[in-house]
Amino acid sequence: MDDILNYLKSLDPELAGLIDETDAVTRLKQILPQKYPAGTETHEDAIHAWDWSGLALRQRHRIHEALEIHWAHYQHLLSRQTGSTRIHKGNPLVRISDCFGALQFPVHAKRYLMLTLCEDAILGGGVVSPDQGVYFRLAWGGVTEEQLNKYAARLYELSEAQPAEALFPEAMLQHLVDSGWQTEFPSEQEALFYRTNPTYVDHLLGRLGDGTGHALELLAEYLMSCMPGCRTRRRALSSSTDYDLVCAMEGFDLDFRSELGRHFVCECKDWEANADFTVMAKFCRTLNATKSRFGVLFSRKGISGVGKKSYAELEQLKFFQSDGVVIVVLNEEDLRKIRDGANLIALLRTQYEKVRLDLHLTQAAC
Repeated sequence: MDDILNYLKSLDPELAGLIDETDAVTRLKQILPQKYPAGTETHEDAIHAWDWSGLALRQRHRIHEALEIHWAHYQHLLSRQTGSTRIHKGNPLVRISDCFGALQFPVHAKRYLMLTLCEDAILGGGVVSPDQGVYFRLAWGGVTEEQLNKYAARLYELSEAQPAEALFPEAMLQHLVDSGWQTEFPSEQEALFYRTNPTYVDHLLGRLGDGTGHALELLAEYLMSCMPGCRTRRRALSSSTDYDLVCAMEGFDLDFRSELGRHFVCECKDWEANADFTVMAKFCRTLNATKSRFGVLFSRKGISGVGKKSYAELEQLKFFQSDGVVIVVLNEEDLRKIRDGANLIALLRTQYEKVRLDLHLTQAAC
């Protein structure tokens, strides 16, 4: 039972002495970065100190606290990357997956295994050996050997073509496109859990306004895909339309998401001006054409007529009243709130009820 703690004691008695304290997480998150400053991130002692601290907490069934240590380790490594020089982050990512598995969060556990695969594929030059833990974890989770090999090769190709994006496994997973690995339904326990990588979100926020609109599409897809049970497809093409983002909800029957319908569409407008009546009217038509009951408009500057029930906002309300379809609008301020820890699920629920019940902003915020 105490093997991990004994290992930690042999490495650093101070860290080991904190494990049974009630404020262990707070103190460990303060001390570990100080003990292993810039330049030591990849040293074996640094990796073991972070890793064993989290494992020791997990051995004591303090899984949420163990998760926070491994998450802090992941953020620590991300913060130490400079330029296009990446640091391998597979260790904390696979531990995060293990913690989610122990919490019975199957969707999150699988996602973080795939993020581990991104890191290991890049490290291994497109090859993931059966000797590595992520190989068998994914195999047990239903990913075939053929898929593993294909994913690893493709992820390495992507990292070579886009070294700046390869700093973030989340970016690599998005560019992989293939979602065949997503086979789990969310559990009841993880239904309202929502977590994003704030460093990656900040990276995409910094690219808004570049004139291409790609950053907002990537950001919208990433934020939606982090919602348990939401499967996404970016730049989906039909015979007549180019959809910025198509989402499919899986596994929910009880909360407000059960009213969203199986599929819905998102539109992205990375404009210097707010989205006007024409944008809203066109989006309404798109939702009608796809028989959607719900849609999300990601508009950096919001929509016209806010607070006055005119222009785009009036069309948003009238569309629900006439067709029963709710359009939620998320602007840059909302995206920054999510980066800072706001729960997208709660935010969507608030905005959904605001439109459906025609609530005033002050009421919706209560």
